[in-house]
Amino acid sequence: MHKSTAYSVLACLMTSIAFGGAAEAQDFEIDTHTIRYAGDPIEIVLSGLAPESEVEIRARRAIKNHYAPGAPTQIYASSARFVTDENGRIDLSTSAAIDGSYLGVDPNGLFWSMRAESDDTTEATPRIDLEALVDGETVASTSFDVTQTPEDYHVMEVPSHPGSYFAPNPNPGDHPVIIIVGGADKLGINRETTMPQLVAKGYSVFYFANYEIIYGPSEPSVKELPTQYVDIPIDDLQGVYDWLSEQPGVDEDQIGLYGFSRNSAFVLLSATRFDWVDAVAAIAPSDVVWEGWGDGVKLGTTSSYSWLGEPLAYVPYSDNWYRETAKFGRGERGRLRTPMDEGRWENIGRVAAARIPVETITGAVLVAGGEQDDL
Repeated sequence: MHKSTAYSVLACLMTSIAFGGAAEAQDFEIDTHTIRYAGDPIEIVLSGLAPESEVEIRARRAIKNHYAPGAPTQIYASSARFVTDENGRIDLSTSAAIDGSYLGVDPNGLFWSMRAESDDTTEATPRIDLEALVDGETVASTSFDVTQTPEDYHVMEVPSHPGSYFAPNPNPGDHPVIIIVGGADKLGINRETTMPQLVAKGYSVFYFANYEIIYGPSEPSVKELPTQYVDIPIDDLQGVYDWLSEQPGVDEDQIGLYGFSRNSAFVLLSATRFDWVDAVAAIAPSDVVWEGWGDGVKLGTTSSYSWLGEPLAYVPYSDNWYRETAKFGRGERGRLRTPMDEGRWENIGRVAAARIPVETITGAVLVAGGEQDDL
């Protein structure tokens, strides 16, 4: 069968197990396109089993930890138990996991629920291994690749914006653009993970570096960036839009913003001020502007952001900021929500002026966060 069509990967053809006296082949059927990118839904069906029988499906892969420099690539694994339907099939898009790494119906559940299985050093690979077990015995197995980076993906530096870079979509035509806002990407996390996935989905992507926090005598990797999170200028984003509007293959009428944690407030604030923002995704944001912070910054004296040279109104933290941030330096778990919550109540009269007016945003807005966000 030609690679460009959907196909079935038949695994464990050499294995036949008798159920109720009849020998059948247990097969993994993976209907997908030739190229599967990280994050794409993958249709996985297990067939040839006894009706209404319990089956365990395991998944394993080797993943590079981008968030821990120098950390070894580790084996990550997941496992979930299912009950076959009356035809002896399990379809991950409709069959509910009754126990294991995740519960309920989720076609990608086996993948996002993976956890580190061991500290053994190995080499990263795009391969994902699947295994089906009945009563602890393997009845089917298969492997397939998930591609992180599309063909012709490349990144170009942007000299006019130090620390920033652009990944143009290699396909012909004008493409919508997503601007990711963050600090200096010293670990290459966005360059190697988020950006190629978005390019694979049809976007061009601009990574906009707007700060690099430095403590002590360390040297910054990008000398032109602010080294404290103080009065970060929201209006600098206009320069990114102006640069993009001059690039070939860019649809300047379809531009979205993406920010995580502190930078989610930046993108929300930007969307309230720039009418060219068509969509904004703010991951774990706050509803207000908080005070600035960084090496040598006195508590309660500065804002995190500015607009046209003027600091924005902000809410101060409580003095417990020092106590919680010191925990990180000792390798302990800090809870920054504590000085934020305390600061909000201690300065209740300043909250209204510091609130981010998201109701004025004219484009689409996505806000997401953890249920137990301590930061």
